[in-house]
Amino acid sequence: METQSFSNHVRVHPVYHYVAVPVSLALVPLAGVNLFVHFGLSSFILLVATIMLHLAIFLAREYAKKNQDRIIRMELRLRYYLLTSQNLEEIELQFTTGQLLALRFASDEELIAMIRNPETREKTPEQIKREITLWNADLMRV
Repeated sequence: METQSFSNHVRVHPVYHYVAVPVSLALVPLAGVNLFVHFGLSSFILLVATIMLHLAIFLAREYAKKNQDRIIRMELRLRYYLLTSQNLEEIELQFTTGQLLALRFASDEELIAMIRNPETREKTPEQIKREITLWNADLMRV
């Protein structure tokens, strides 16, 4: 199992980040130039199609991330309940989604302490992640 920490927890998917996004982004202005040079219906359709492709690539990832955020929230609720026999739902409204997603990296002991600490609610997700000493790896993030 890989060791995960603040310095290496960010996930990069090479096909998405280095191929799909740059190519779809480059196609939009190229299709715009093509419309300008070869004005016509087919050039307009090509421009619209490249814009739709670019949007589809971003939306596919956004939908996957939103779904995974919901799953992480449910896992955090279960984990908190197993550790404390209390529901997290009442407390979690005091946190932003980003803060909750950052808390998932905390070890069991740190998780309980951080959730109960009112100062945690004032911190950014990055600050929360930097404070974690015993990192609970999440190697399945999209």
